[in-house]
Order: sequence, then structure tokens, then C-alpha cells
Amino acid sequence: MNSNIDTVGKKIRQIREAVGLSRPKFADLLGVPPTTLKNYELGYREVGGAFLVALAHHPELHKFTLWLLADKKVAEIGQIGPDDLVKG
Repeated sequence: MNSNIDTVGKKIRQIREAVGLSRPKFADLLGVPPTTLKNYELGYREVGGAFLVALAHHPELHKFTLWLLADKKVAEIGQIGPDDLVKG
């Protein structure tokens, strides 16, 4: 298992859990089968570019893009991490 793949998958799961969606609902929201999302989250499969673009363009999820891809947050421009959403 590639650690970069594993890290991105774990971050996707953190986002999904922070927004309070089940795996099937989150997968449907982003247009992938639930099994594909499971493979991403568990690091069994590399996250596809189309999935990342869909997440980045989704009106409820784009705020996590910078954190997901670069591990950075800039609240002033609306880029947060899942822990910021949970805290309020």
C-alpha cells in the first residue's frame, strides 16, 4: 500500500464523516460507486483525478480542497479542514 494513496483516502473519509454522510450517499454525491469510494478510503486504489475534480467543484465540499491536496487551510478564503467543520 502506497502511503500517499493511503493518506488521501483517509482524508476523504475524514471529509465524508465531517459532513455526516454514509459511504453510499457520499459516493452518489460524487458520482462513483460505493465500492470505489471504499477502495479510496482504505488505500486499496489510487484516487482518480475525476473524483478529485468532482469534490473540488461540489458546492458543499470545495472548502476542503486545499486541505485534501496540500494539507493547508486558509479560512479567509473559505479553505478549511474537517476538524474546523466539526468544531463549528
